[in-house]
Amino acid sequence: MALAGVACLGLASCGDFLVIEPKTFVSEDNFWNEKTDVQQMVTGLYVKMQNDAFIRRCVVWGETRCDNIVQGLNASTYTNLDRTLKEDLLSSNEFCGWTTFYDVINNCNIIITRSDEVAENDPTFTPSDVLATKAECTFLRSLCYFYLVRAFKDIPYYTVAIQSDDDIPALPAISGDIVVRNLIADLEACVGNALKAYPKDSNSRYNSNCNRATQNAIYALLADLCLWDGQYQKCVDYCQKVIDAKYNQYMEEYTNVVNMSGGSPVLFKNTEDTYNFNGIAKGFPLYPCFSGNTYGNTFDQIFGGNQNSFESIFELAFTYDGSDGNYLANAAMAALYGNHFSSEGNNGEGFMAVDEKIVTDIVNNTNGSIFENRYDVRYYENLYNSKFSTNEYTEAYIAKYVNTGVTIEASTGLTLPFKPTFSMSTLSNRNFIFYRLTDVMLMQAEALIELGSENVTYDEEGNPTSTGIDDNLKRALYIIWTVNRRSNMVPNTSNNTYALDVNKYSTKASLEELVLKERRRELMFEGKRWFDLLRLCHRDKNTEAIKNRVSAKGSSTSSNSLFTNYESLFWPYHKEEVRKNKDLNQKPYYGSDDEDGNYASTN
Repeated sequence: MALAGVACLGLASCGDFLVIEPKTFVSEDNFWNEKTDVQQMVTGLYVKMQNDAFIRRCVVWGETRCDNIVQGLNASTYTNLDRTLKEDLLSSNEFCGWTTFYDVINNCNIIITRSDEVAENDPTFTPSDVLATKAECTFLRSLCYFYLVRAFKDIPYYTVAIQSDDDIPALPAISGDIVVRNLIADLEACVGNALKAYPKDSNSRYNSNCNRATQNAIYALLADLCLWDGQYQKCVDYCQKVIDAKYNQYMEEYTNVVNMSGGSPVLFKNTEDTYNFNGIAKGFPLYPCFSGNTYGNTFDQIFGGNQNSFESIFELAFTYDGSDGNYLANAAMAALYGNHFSSEGNNGEGFMAVDEKIVTDIVNNTNGSIFENRYDVRYYENLYNSKFSTNEYTEAYIAKYVNTGVTIEASTGLTLPFKPTFSMSTLSNRNFIFYRLTDVMLMQAEALIELGSENVTYDEEGNPTSTGIDDNLKRALYIIWTVNRRSNMVPNTSNNTYALDVNKYSTKASLEELVLKERRRELMFEGKRWFDLLRLCHRDKNTEAIKNRVSAKGSSTSSNSLFTNYESLFWPYHKEEVRKNKDLNQKPYYGSDDEDGNYASTN
């Protein structure tokens, strides 16, 4: 896949309002003649999403402000990020810039608009090709818009193709809730036209069925949007379509025998453990956390090696293009999370590091530990610290998107029963994952919990005698149990000493807290945590879910004075966007600040 060759299509200069000027190549009539013209433009969309500024925003908007992150070694040298960590958000902050996202959006609009005329000129661009192309672009456009809604709440929204100054409509910010419902309608209308699978690519580091939009990717995004919008039954249904598709893929590509000693996916059915909810008989196809006598297989399969794992639904590939060796580096993750190939203390770490509580509470057996026990492989996979071998557990750096693999073995003489050894590289070649199977499973569990209720029985005098959970809550608990169980470093499934104790979760409230914790454990540092907390605030229309968990980092600001207003959870509009777009008004919460305007946006 020759990505680099089409990266120049449709580019705009840095400061452009919604990147709509100047358009050159994409607006020339003589360009839109052949199927290959459209294919080049579609490929260019993915190149734009590989842009350093795009990936940085995915991480900063979705992770930086949450309770997983503190300042890394070099945070103070990166003013915009340092202010973000301290909850000092100004309209001059580069991360208030949205250029890279609207660049993708506008090019999606252009492709959708001009595909029909290409079909008229080139009979090889068939009607089904046109519909599939439009579905793919609708997915990418909707994904970009959903990031913008979660970052800014109310945003400019348009679906027309802007190819010149004369095409620019009035673009005020409209309600994010309206945008989300429009996105759901758009995706529902096109998902049936999307490809279920692409032909296999000859490049072993590239997999179209992970690295391009498929029906599974659209269903995953639909589930995410519906969960945000409170359409819980739709969320459950869309998640199930992804789960069923992955189950069918498993049945076609792997044996149906549960072999817990190998590295390939297996069916976690829960039938060999003490807890068994018979409502789900097929099981979930997931990688076991161990292969042979060592652990870390889940990390190796999903984040290491060639990536593009069986569990992947949509991820951006950063790889050699297979022809001339041009290398597309994920420089954003190397900068934000660090390059662990450098020796400790050699300024090789990134701008962001792991909150100390995550590092220490499992070591200190803190009550309410983020990780339930010391046998959860994700603790060892997520955290890198070369001093663990000397029983020093005071700090750690982020392992995801940085290290290329991990081997976790039993240890003796250490505080913790396991010791990780990471494979490191100077190459910034880690894919960025937007959706994977356990993310979808946990979205379904969260939606089921919101649909569920407690079954209360009463005696003759009307006093409650017992409380139980309905089938929606039971099903949700089974899903959460499965995700947790596959990360349990106890190969013998009859040994439940360290399995999730389902008896602790007999109320809807306890399950709401459990699924939030499980998503944190499973998706830590993947750009999800802030959005998960934000979704709860959006649901309740208050700031409590974040206010009770998050505080400013490296600042004297009291956590009690943060997040007092719902608007404070979202970013201000960049002051340059407000200046250029006369229909865009700055949010009242942020006023008309132009403090610290001496450093320019780099969006």
